[in-house]
Amino acid sequence: FFRLFRAGKIFRGKRLVNWDTQLRTAVADDEIYYEEIQGHLWTNTYPVTGSTSGEALHVATTRPETMLGDTAVAVHSQDPRWNWAIGKFVKLPLTDRLIPIIADDILVDPKFGSGVVKVTPAHDPNDYAVYQRHLGKPDEIEILNILNPDGTLNQHAGKYAGMKREPARKKVVEDLTAQGLLAKEEPYETQVG
Repeated sequence: FFRLFRAGKIFRGKRLVNWDTQLRTAVADDEIYYEEIQGHLWTNTYPVTGSTSGEALHVATTRPETMLGDTAVAVHSQDPRWNWAIGKFVKLPLTDRLIPIIADDILVDPKFGSGVVKVTPAHDPNDYAVYQRHLGKPDEIEILNILNPDGTLNQHAGKYAGMKREPARKKVVEDLTAQGLLAKEEPYETQVG
């Protein structure tokens, strides 16, 4: 093992795991139980950079605090509402980061929601699969973990660093509202582990 490690044949890769913030350990998929909860669906405005006519993409999420870890926005390549934007960038709200608009016909269902999906590979299994599909391609995206092992937001979350998830969610929604970037908030039933 150590010879293979020293030779660079074994290395620590970036993987998505279920993480227990109290025990501070990974939890197997078959140990996760899901339950339906009444939550919210927030639709946020992501301005397209370089747009002279104020073009923007509308992105819905049940966890607005995770947008701080977005590394792309995906659309379906055949969706005429959005395929003009592939290869362009959006300014990620509440940050100074530009993230690419990519095509991913596996992730995006043009008939669901706005037809635009935020891609947060470090915090969602479907988004992690997008990250893997785009590795080594010209539109390769990064993976950005915004959580500390104790479940608080880390330095990648900017001014929200150190906050627990629920207070961070509330503050992110307040800040999006204050900047005129919260397009809609509605009740939504979702499953959580």
